[in-house]
Amino acid sequence: MTTGQPAVGGPRSGARGEYGDLLPIRPAAGVPVQCLRGEYLTHYGMTQTYSHRYRLHGTLCETCRLIEARDQAERRLSEWAHLDTAIQYPPDAAPQQGLVLVVRPPGADTLTGHIELRLDGAVTGTATITCCTSCRSATLDYVQVAAGYRRLGYGRTLVAVARARMPGYTWTAPLPEGGVAQAFRARLPYPRAAPACVHRRDGSVD
Repeated sequence: MTTGQPAVGGPRSGARGEYGDLLPIRPAAGVPVQCLRGEYLTHYGMTQTYSHRYRLHGTLCETCRLIEARDQAERRLSEWAHLDTAIQYPPDAAPQQGLVLVVRPPGADTLTGHIELRLDGAVTGTATITCCTSCRSATLDYVQVAAGYRRLGYGRTLVAVARARMPGYTWTAPLPEGGVAQAFRARLPYPRAAPACVHRRDGSVD
């Protein structure tokens, strides 16, 4: 499981492309109640937006926009895009424009699957999962976000997608190497190891 430091150039994580800066993303879950700083949007105002870079709808917090306008050092959190985690594509059918989820399910002889975030066809984040349908257990083996796309919610979105694919499963996540990766792991509410699974050990798939 790996994460990284913000992109060079201060707290504005993300690169600038043809259609503007990258925005933070969050899994779509209806109309948001609070912004990324915790402000209640019904009290302080919000605007529905659209990210041409991602080709996703989003939300702009009017209070946070004022905060960031006054202080250029503030991390850009006023606007974020909504990613519908129910919309997932197989690798050979994924759109080549916008931000999309691509799922590689486990093969016939393996228990390991992969979830990818792709932006304009390029892989920007990956999560690797090992699961056992007999034990109803799953391990989040690895999360990686490419440099330039970190601190934008890509990692937490991949984790949310993985968990949603296996509801009711018992989840674990091993302790990764590196201080930044361990800090990301510390925010996940999963134990480090599960009881031994005979199905994973002998490679059988039920």
